[in-house]
Formats: sequence, structure tokens, C-alpha cells
Amino acid sequence: MRCCRRLAAASVTAATSPSASPSASVEKQILDASAESVEMSGAVAMRSLYRRLLKAGEEGCMMQRCLTVNSLSDSVTYGLRLLRLHRGLAVVDAMAQQTPWWRVGRRAHQGLTRRYYAWSLLLLRLQLRSRNAVADVLVYSLFITVCFLLYEIYRACRVGVNRAEERYRTLAIPIIQTLEALEAAQARKRALRKEMENDIVRGR
Repeated sequence: MRCCRRLAAASVTAATSPSASPSASVEKQILDASAESVEMSGAVAMRSLYRRLLKAGEEGCMMQRCLTVNSLSDSVTYGLRLLRLHRGLAVVDAMAQQTPWWRVGRRAHQGLTRRYYAWSLLLLRLQLRSRNAVADVLVYSLFITVCFLLYEIYRACRVGVNRAEERYRTLAIPIIQTLEALEAAQARKRALRKEMENDIVRGR
């Protein structure tokens, strides 16, 4: 009976494991495809926003420098805010052109609304430029820090090499003195040999 139960359990697990692994792989493929589709849709939305903002009057250099500092979702959010403010400003300008000059109250309200949209645009641009400036400062400071660390490492290595050279020189002084003494002894031997040869020649 126990053997039969073990065989039945093994057959059940063998039957269920292949079905479970394809389902997990299918779910993973679905998640990967959904993530890729979200990224593609975000990129498409960002390109369309970029074109609309260019038509609205924004500077291309400012958008390329300031919007690309943030992530894709934040860039889309800031782009939508800019586009919304530009549309509101355009609507207020169109209404102000259609409003007669004797409607003083409405024109004053439109002027205040236009000021609000203009100030909101200015503040948003300042915010984007400040974030870009902070990012640039961080990048430059990181570059300077890395260069300083590399210079300090070079300096430490150079100091170590100089100390090692000095140590080797101090250790080599006795060896050099010994070699010089041996050379001097050899020179004295040669000189004495020559003197002896000269004395022998003179004696003959």
C-alpha cells in the first residue's frame, strides 16, 4: 500500500510540475511584455509632448537639458504641466482678444488669470532649471572628487616608491662600499705586481 501511495504521489507531482512551469514562464513573459509596452508608451508620450511644447513656444535646449534629468514618468508629468499651463495661457489670451474694452471687470479677471499662468510657467521653469543645475553640480563635484582621489592615490603611491628607493639606497650603501674596497684592493695588487715586475727587470 505504501509503495502504491508513493507511486501515485510521484505521478501526480510529475503531472503537475510541467503544467506549473509553463504557466510561470508565461506569466513572466506577460510581465516583461507589459513593462516593455509601458516603456514604449512613455517614450511615445514624451516625444509627442516634446513636439507640442515646441509648438507652444518652449525652448528645445531647455527641455532637453531640464526634462531629461528626471525619470521618464517625472518628465512626462512635468511636460504635461507645462502643456497645461501653455494651453491655459493661450485660452486666456484668446478670450482677452474677444472681450470688448468696456468690460473692465472681465478684462481685469482675465489679466489676473494670465498673470497666474505666466507666474506658474516661470516657477515651473525655474524649478526645472534648478533641478538641472543641482544635477550638474553633483556630476561636476563627483568628477572633481574622483580626480582628487586619484591624485591622492598617486601621491600615496609616489611617497611609498620614494621611501622604498631611499630604503634600498641605505641598504645598498654597505654593499657599494664593499665593492669599492674590493676594486681598490685589486687595483693595489695590480700596482704592486707592476712594481715587482719593474724591480725584477731593473735587477737583470
